[in-house]
Amino acid sequence: MTLRATRHVTSVFLVRQGTVLLLYRRGSRAIADSWVGIGGHVEPGELDDPTAAALRELHEEVRIAADHLDNFSLRYVAMRDTSTELRTTYYFTADLRPDSPIPTECTEGDLRWFELTMDPTTLDMPPTAAVAFSHWLAAGRHDQQLRFITIDAAGHVTGPL
Repeated sequence: MTLRATRHVTSVFLVRQGTVLLLYRRGSRAIADSWVGIGGHVEPGELDDPTAAALRELHEEVRIAADHLDNFSLRYVAMRDTSTELRTTYYFTADLRPDSPIPTECTEGDLRWFELTMDPTTLDMPPTAAVAFSHWLAAGRHDQQLRFITIDAAGHVTGPL
């Protein structure tokens, strides 16, 4: 068995008036430049609380606090074996309250609001983000189920279930 490092990250799909906010992240150490939700690394003291990590990242990256959100929910847990590390991503969704500030800038890259009817296959996304986001747009946003995704070192996908 090959020993692998681990990496834990969060990602939030923030929804507002029929649109979802994505970040074109540039210069990441972990992924190529691509479209992702708002999020980042889980700090060592947050390993038992990915929700706290997601809320911290939302505030750090786009200045959105927990009291700006409704329906904040963990929707997907994805594990991907890259052959050198096991990456776990916690995907959340949240509705931005109508009276909340609207994020327009992020130091990590470019923000863009996409219609919920968009075709997600047109976006360059990391593997688990592509699976989670596509499923959420097509079916997952209509319920509150928690789903699991795995991608093995050969790129084979299991889930969402």
